[in-house]
Amino acid sequence: MVRELYYDEVFDAQKHFRALLDSMARPGKINVLEPVPLDPPPGLNAASALAGFALMDADSTFEVIGMMHGEAAYLASNTNARRVETAKAHFIFARGSESPDFLESADCGTLLYPDTAATVVLQLDAASRSPLPGGLRLTLEGPGIDGRGVLYVRGLNADLLLALQARNAEFPLGIDTILTFANESGAPALAALPRTTRVSWENC
Repeated sequence: MVRELYYDEVFDAQKHFRALLDSMARPGKINVLEPVPLDPPPGLNAASALAGFALMDADSTFEVIGMMHGEAAYLASNTNARRVETAKAHFIFARGSESPDFLESADCGTLLYPDTAATVVLQLDAASRSPLPGGLRLTLEGPGIDGRGVLYVRGLNADLLLALQARNAEFPLGIDTILTFANESGAPALAALPRTTRVSWENC
């Protein structure tokens, strides 16, 4: 699998990691990632690839769900992370339209080490501050949000939100979620739903 020639493992990774941290600190905020010329397999969007590059290294483990076009090999080649079964994965990449079954075995951490829990990267068709026909309106509450926040998403199975709600019911255990997509201009972008965020939703 070809390694990306134009990705700087220090400079680019630091910029994108800061954007990820900002998204985690401000749930629902959309952060645009500075584009890098990438050629990921068809099942992996650019934002997911950049998030993986920024977060994973040789000490990381990951799994991909429902992707069959070399996505796992691409991530492994460009991060040196190891692909493992879902229950042992630090990072899990999936489409937002997937069935939530894989979340049943995802690691929620332990009371002594809640930070060992998995992070799920969900690929969406779109996300916006404005309504998206055929999508969901997410109402967000919790740390990092002033009152209530709203995020509109398309391509997210509401059953995944239900499953995440159940897995995050016993704080500090839980799963942090990163939503990836392309913004209106086609640039890679992301938003985050940490385990501390309370999410309710309705159809647009």
